[in-house]
Amino acid sequence: MATIVLSAVGAAVGGSIGGTVAGLSTAVIGRAVGATIGRVIDQKLLGQGSDVVETGMVDGLRISCVGVGDALAQVFGCMRRGG
Repeated sequence: MATIVLSAVGAAVGGSIGGTVAGLSTAVIGRAVGATIGRVIDQKLLGQGSDVVETGMVDGLRISCVGVGDALAQVFGCMRRGG
């Protein structure tokens, strides 16, 4: 929440100064500075977040394929089959 609030405050302060620095308006620079400070405050108050949960991961991938001399699947009608 502090990120949003300080981003808006930084844009307002930068916009009131006016002008440009290195081709960027001071409102954009103020918004970036305010958002950075707000992010630091949010991380201190709310923490870094939880660990990433990885579920449903495939350990190995087995692709069905046909080599020379292997049998081919024969289907009568409509059916889905691998490559």
